Parts: sequence; C-alpha cells; structure tokens
Amino acid sequence: MRAIQRGMTLLEVLLAVGVVAVGMFAAAGLQLRALQAAEDARRDGQALMAAHSERERGRP
Repeated sequence: MRAIQRGMTLLEVLLAVGVVAVGMFAAAGLQLRALQAAEDARRDGQALMAAHSERERGRP
C-alpha cells in the first residue's frame, strides 16, 4: 500500500509559480496599455478643446 502524500512536489510549486508569473506579466501589460490609452484620450481632448476655442474666437 502506498503512503498518503502530503504537501506538493517541487515541480508542482514551480509550475504554479510560472502560471502566476505569466498572469502578472499579462496584467502589467494590460495596465500599461490602459495608461497609454488614457494619455492618448487626454491629449485628444485637449486638442479638441483648443480647436473649439480657436473656432469660437474666429466667429463674429
């Protein structure tokens, strides 16, 4: 009869750490993309407001 296994093997732990690391890198990449998109949207909004102000200034 086999003894009851306790704990996890080193291979299982390394695999779990690898899966968590890949997930964290993916989340960091998504966060970076979100920050870039927010910056682009802010810049576009500022350009739109500047264009609107110039257009309003030109009206009689």
